[in-house]
Amino acid sequence: MGSFEATSNDLAREGSKSCRNPSIHPGTMMPSGTEPEEVDVAIFYVQTSDLQAFVAPKEVSCSLSKALDTENWTAACSALLDTRRLALHHPDDLIKILDEVLPIIIKHMNSLRSSLCKTALICAADLFKFCSNFMAVKIKEGALVETLLSKAALEKKFVMDEAKRTLAAMIHTISTAQTLPVMLLHVQSANCKVRATVAVCVADIVDRALTESQEGSECCVHSSMSELLHAAALLVSHALP
Repeated sequence: MGSFEATSNDLAREGSKSCRNPSIHPGTMMPSGTEPEEVDVAIFYVQTSDLQAFVAPKEVSCSLSKALDTENWTAACSALLDTRRLALHHPDDLIKILDEVLPIIIKHMNSLRSSLCKTALICAADLFKFCSNFMAVKIKEGALVETLLSKAALEKKFVMDEAKRTLAAMIHTISTAQTLPVMLLHVQSANCKVRATVAVCVADIVDRALTESQEGSECCVHSSMSELLHAAALLVSHALP
């Protein structure tokens, strides 16, 4: 990430290279085709409303880190499903270990195995919904948002769409005062598809801030007005999409 001092010409040159060669921005290309093993991956894409509570959640949470940190992709997907069940029904048990397991979830979001990547993205969306205070702190550390933006710039549509849904979950569950500064840090990404996603996210954040009745929402837009105008100028004057 660069500072706001870069010129639009510099950004155009960088963006041109990255759009011709998406691999300049890590994680923007994935293998195409079906999964190599015959596995019904739909079992990992359970709707949040269909997730069941655990009889012994503390036992599950104690073994979750080990269950997630495996090279067996189907076992990892099952552990991600368990993470979602904890987030929905037993958030207090999950929050105690989230510092330990979130980096593993981010690692799975960066997997070249598209089904594992998508399952991890769905998991992250539920973490935003049910552990929002914890996730509000984590978006400031960089890796989480950078990964989500990279996945939203993928060529593989069903992963890209899931990443965008996860970003939407972040925008609608974490305060605008926290999400806006984080997203503005990425407005000068060298990847044109990432910049496009950032532009949409910023617009959604500003719209939420201006329309919500919660105290302080609109203030964050006014206090960030100079950064917003600078970002808008860079985005609209760029030679590439």
